[in-house]
Order: sequence, then structure tokens, then C-alpha cells
Amino acid sequence: MTGELTSQSRNQIAELHDAFRVFTDATASLEREYQLLRAQALELRGQLAEKQRALMASLERERELELQALRQSRLAAMGEMAATLAHEVRNPLGGMELFTRLLIDELAAQPRARRLAEQIARGIQDLNHLVGNILEYGRMPEPRLAWTSVGGVIEEAFSVVGPSLHAGIRVELPAARDLYWWLDRALVTQVLLNLLRNAGEAMGEQGTLRVAVEDDARLLRIVVDDTGPGIPPERTATIFDPFFTTKERGTGLGLAVARAAVLAHGGDLTLEPSAVGARFVVSLPESETAAAPGRA
Repeated sequence: MTGELTSQSRNQIAELHDAFRVFTDATASLEREYQLLRAQALELRGQLAEKQRALMASLERERELELQALRQSRLAAMGEMAATLAHEVRNPLGGMELFTRLLIDELAAQPRARRLAEQIARGIQDLNHLVGNILEYGRMPEPRLAWTSVGGVIEEAFSVVGPSLHAGIRVELPAARDLYWWLDRALVTQVLLNLLRNAGEAMGEQGTLRVAVEDDARLLRIVVDDTGPGIPPERTATIFDPFFTTKERGTGLGLAVARAAVLAHGGDLTLEPSAVGARFVVSLPESETAAAPGRA
């Protein structure tokens, strides 16, 4: 009897062992399935978060584009209105300037009255300059490209602005006479005149004005740095808008006209971050329609 019970017990123990092994295997299999599902859930959660971020970025970009389109539309309407007014104002200004010059000649023997007439003439010239800027902004300039010394253009612009800079301003110009690029000399000179003049006015009596040139055979960058107060962050988005200015007597057209001239070259005029002062960069791409002398 004891032997039979022992044999029966052994069978029961074996059955329990088999059942426990099956249970253990099933538990391990469930654990693996759980870990796999958990990993998949984490991956899906990560993908969902990434898609949400992409969606938010897309919505933000769409809002920015809508605001930009609205802003450009308003600027275009303002430009059309200003151009119309400029055309209407230019003719009478021409007559006023002519008659004022005649009046100045007539008052040669009356110094006090002549000085007053000359002040009127200068005011008319300022108005003519403003009208010219408005009309220039209203039409996209067409650059006449020529194989031009970049250093020569910089020196030409500085020869005009240099005498008006305060003696306390230190100037650093690049030695770039041997660097040539396809560009419209007159347009780029005017761009640099504007940037150099702005930099000098921003620094006042002392500071450093630095012009640097960078090129990689595909892109020319003319960098104008100053050590002035810089551009406030809240104004960087509108610095190139027409009629926007931080000066007490500025017209707000200088940078707008300058950028239009650079854009006409297929390049861009940008304000880049700077630790001190302001940094403007004129970027001019290599001409696709003209081959440089000596190049294959």
C-alpha cells in the first residue's frame, strides 16, 4: 500500500511539475508579450508626440506666413499710394526748385534774404531726394552686371562717407582689390553708402566700423559691422520695411531701397546677430548668365 501511495504521489508530483513548468512558460511568454507591447506603446507615443510637434510647428509656420502675407499686402498698397503721390509731387517740386534758384540769383546783393532762399532750396532738395527714394523703391531696379573689383566698390563708397565720419571712429576696410564679382557697380555702391552712413550715425563720436569680404566662388558676402547701440530685438522684424526708421529725421527708405537693389542681383541684405552693435550682410550669388573672364 505504501508503495502504491508512493507511486501515486510521484505521478501527482510529476503532473504538478509539468503543470508548473507550463505555467512558468506561459508566464514568461506573457511577460515577453507585455514587454513587446510596452515597447510598441512607447514607440507609438513617441511618434504621436513627434507628429504633434510637427503639427504645431506647421500651424505656427502657417500663422507666420499669413501675417507675412498680410504685412506684404499692406506694404504693397502703401508703396503704390506713395509712388502715386510722388509722381504728383515731383512736377511742382521741379518748378519750385527752378524758381528758387532764380530767386537766389536775384538776391545776390541781399545776403540775409539770399540765405533764407538757400534754406528753401535745401528743403526742396530734401523733398526731391525723398520723392526719388519713393519712386526707386516702387520699381525693382534692373542691375547691369559687370566684372567689377569688390575692393574698388567698397573704397568708392567709403570715399563718399568717410569725410562725414567723426574722427573718433576707427575704420577697417578689406584688401579686396584682387577680388572681382559680377555686379552692378552703381547699385552696390549705393547699398554700401547706405550701410556705412547708417553705421557712422549709429556710433556717433567713437567706435569701430569694419567691412569684411567673404567668398567661396559661389557666394560673395560683404559684412558691415559697427560698435554702435545695435538694433533692438523688437525692431529687427521691421528694419527693412519702407518708412520705418529709428532716426529722428530719417525717411525710413534707405534700407528698403538697399535691400531691393540686392534682391535685384538675386541676393539678399540681412541683419545678422552680433555681440556688439549691428551687423548687416550683403549676399550676392555667382551670376548664372555671365562667365567670369579667365574662367572655363
